[in-house]
Amino acid sequence: MSNYRKNTLATAVLGALIGPLSCVAFAQPMLEEVIVTATKRVEGMQDVPIAISVVSGERIEQQGIRNLEELALYLPAVHIAQSGGQNQVFIRGIGSGNNTGFEQSVGTFVDGVYFGRARNSQAAFLDLQRVEVLKGPQSTLFGKNTVAGAINITSQRPTDELEGYVEGSYNTETEGYTTTAAVSGPLTDTLRGRLVGKYYDEEGYYDNSDPAGEDPTREDKVVRTWLDWDATDSLTFSLKAEYGEFNKEGRHDKIVKSTPTADFLLGFGPDPDFAKSVGFNDKQSSSNRPGKDVEDNTDNTIVQLDFNYQMDNHSLKSITAWTEYDTDLCTDGDYATTHFADQCKTEDHEQFTQEFILSSELGGKFEYLVGVYYQDASLKATTNTGLLISAIPPIEAGVFNLLEPVLGFTPPSGFADSEVFSNFDQDTTTWSAFTQVDYDITERLRIRAGIRYSDDDKDVSNDQFITNVGGTEPNPINTVILGPAAFNFRVPYDYKLNRGEDHTTGSINLQYDIGDDIMVYATWANGYKAGGFDESNGLDISREFEDESVDHYEIGAKMELWDNRVRLNLSAFETSFDDLQVSAFETATFVVTNAGEATSSGVEADITVAATEDLTLYGALTWLDSEYDSYEDAACTIEQQIAGGLAPCRQDLSGSPLQFAPDWSGNLGFNYNFAVTADTNLVFNADAFYSDEILVAPDNDPVGVQDSYWKINARIAWEADDGQWMVAVLGKNLNDETTFNWLNDATLSGAGFGFERAYFGQVEIGRSYELQLRYSF
Repeated sequence: MSNYRKNTLATAVLGALIGPLSCVAFAQPMLEEVIVTATKRVEGMQDVPIAISVVSGERIEQQGIRNLEELALYLPAVHIAQSGGQNQVFIRGIGSGNNTGFEQSVGTFVDGVYFGRARNSQAAFLDLQRVEVLKGPQSTLFGKNTVAGAINITSQRPTDELEGYVEGSYNTETEGYTTTAAVSGPLTDTLRGRLVGKYYDEEGYYDNSDPAGEDPTREDKVVRTWLDWDATDSLTFSLKAEYGEFNKEGRHDKIVKSTPTADFLLGFGPDPDFAKSVGFNDKQSSSNRPGKDVEDNTDNTIVQLDFNYQMDNHSLKSITAWTEYDTDLCTDGDYATTHFADQCKTEDHEQFTQEFILSSELGGKFEYLVGVYYQDASLKATTNTGLLISAIPPIEAGVFNLLEPVLGFTPPSGFADSEVFSNFDQDTTTWSAFTQVDYDITERLRIRAGIRYSDDDKDVSNDQFITNVGGTEPNPINTVILGPAAFNFRVPYDYKLNRGEDHTTGSINLQYDIGDDIMVYATWANGYKAGGFDESNGLDISREFEDESVDHYEIGAKMELWDNRVRLNLSAFETSFDDLQVSAFETATFVVTNAGEATSSGVEADITVAATEDLTLYGALTWLDSEYDSYEDAACTIEQQIAGGLAPCRQDLSGSPLQFAPDWSGNLGFNYNFAVTADTNLVFNADAFYSDEILVAPDNDPVGVQDSYWKINARIAWEADDGQWMVAVLGKNLNDETTFNWLNDATLSGAGFGFERAYFGQVEIGRSYELQLRYSF
């Protein structure tokens, strides 16, 4: 392991720059060591040769961070948000698009368990130790679907002493309140337990004019328990059980850009003031037809059993987990109150995983670990898409004018209304074996190498057909009318497919100590994201997509300077992707393709300074250059679709920037703590976040560019010196910056029905304030 040696020159230079601050300190400040499990061992962050960002559980609580979406603000070049129907995670411009059939580009791991679906881990932000964001491929230790990185979340564990807390918060903008309670401690001499529960309720921040109210409303309930049992001096068992209910009514989606014609057509709904809601604001006019309420409800369950067996020079760890979730999701496909398009989807997912890891003890000249991993998962997704032409009288009249000469009579109202049913059933089996070895070549120079073999197998059945409204049987008349004529759907279809793939991936890393306090490293790694089947598949032209692969090069330095008062980390990287999987919207459905080639390169830096005993400064900065090297078959923008009519349209995005990849992004902040009385303190912190302009739309539509922005958060807390109680006020987005995290073509926006140049998006919350209370015992 690394044993840093003092670098006198670097320390002197940095001390000269920052030293004057030390004159106001009464005691020598020092940064605390940051512990991580990024290498599947417990190590200090500065000993790990990986570009990694760590956010502590304490900071997550203080900043009112409720989920991964809110955490992303604190992580430069990281984008986490909900798209039209899926949760998306991007690191350095690489992530998974909008398709249920996609695997993840950024793997999520909670307490050592891989969560292949984002909805599995909705309760992850509860009672945490820390969140580690590992950047770049992590295929050796974490396996497939980590081509862009991994998010490693660690929850709090049972304690040896009795302790607990109750905390609550209230948000002024959403009228949301949170209550969390936990108790932890010994149950017997060898058994410890921890129980935590959370309730969250909010009214939303969109002012929806029809139906009147605040959207989206949300109600979450989560309970988790841990039990740790010392069976012997060398054998420990841990059992985790978790259950959560996540219920949301309404959506963040709204029409953000339109035309007078589109406003007129969308205005046929019950809201005469629809046009007033259009724009990048907090106004909304969106609802579904009766019986199709806009909602997003998920129930999930997690059961996990671990054991650790300590031998003389080795340890054996087993992680066994079973997870499942059920989701009911109904969205407003026209983003208005016209009720001409809607979609309801149910998802049922189960996953079983088993991992064994044998590790040598740390501290030797030669260290290693070996492991095996097995995963079995099933996904069932049923989708019902409603297309009600009669909801828009001018459109229905136009359809009738076309059909009357053919039929010899005027069709009755609702003649062309239809519903599209899709059933997607997929079973996935994965197994892999891996090893990683560390060898001290000299006292200062080390090499780390790893290799992993993986085998993946998927079986899928998928069918789609059109019915009349309210029906469940295929309707050949509506298939003819709404299939080829209006939406270019190729239905009905019904198929079963199988794909198998195997991969050998690995990494090589060199580390060199420049004295006690500076370690430099160089890394090469590769990885893959599994191929699969297009669940949306509305055009039946992209049934299957291939696996994507990555090669990654990185150099970096990790420094602890100025008598451990400064922590400075630097990295430079270049990551190349082949057969990048992308999903883009075309007329009324998403289409999946393998984009070709892309490269993401850049430089990252982060610093933490214990300026005085009471003042800590911190910041991070990323420069990013991410673009498609070759992407000749991309989906078209609205303007290109309009120019081409209803014919299939493609564009060449070679040389264009990637989605969610700002050139510059970063943050600056400080934490200041000073005594008010002998046993109470005031703690003040502030953060400023910056992002360059971001390309949000997957087809690189210039309308979907989020301009550069700053956001400022600040918090002031009064707390007991012993941590027993705390009262705080938190302000988020204090400069009230208007931003959006998703934008795409609205339904039929390029189909020639009058909805041309209409876009929907998700506008983020503006300024808000939060009151926080906590009592610990």
